[in-house]
Amino acid sequence: MNSISATIAELRVLVGYLGEKDQANWWSSEFFSATAAAFLAPIFNRSLFLAQYQGATAAAAKAHDEAVGVGRIYHLFRLPIGQEQASADALSDAAFVQTIKARLASRELALARLAELAGKPESASPGAISLGQMSQDLKAELQRAAGFYCAAFTSGIQTFPYVREVE
Repeated sequence: MNSISATIAELRVLVGYLGEKDQANWWSSEFFSATAAAFLAPIFNRSLFLAQYQGATAAAAKAHDEAVGVGRIYHLFRLPIGQEQASADALSDAAFVQTIKARLASRELALARLAELAGKPESASPGAISLGQMSQDLKAELQRAAGFYCAAFTSGIQTFPYVREVE
């Protein structure tokens, strides 16, 4: 499994979960709640977590698009098609999914993992934050984005990191 695609998938799950209505309320979805799981389980018997992931990703993408705009801009929840497919494919690894699911047991566990992925803390401010131009592998941008998200969730503000398409 590609480490960048795994990082994208994990960040999406963590930020998707932390941004939901029951957590920071950045978007009104509740895909990672027990109620949603009970509702979705009969329909998505073998792919419940993937359905939760896709639902939370769509809700977060809408909020990010409204904050940063669309066009030649990418953010964690809207990436080039190759990255989108690879991150969804990363969730076919059952052990990886179990590890991520364990981190959704509480807000504190999710925030702790987000801080680990960030490496170093960032100083978040409300609104859209440019991370510069998109690089080939996205590793540095994902790490910085994790830092901004972690700071925002910790301080109770909404921030939306994004990158510009390379010209």
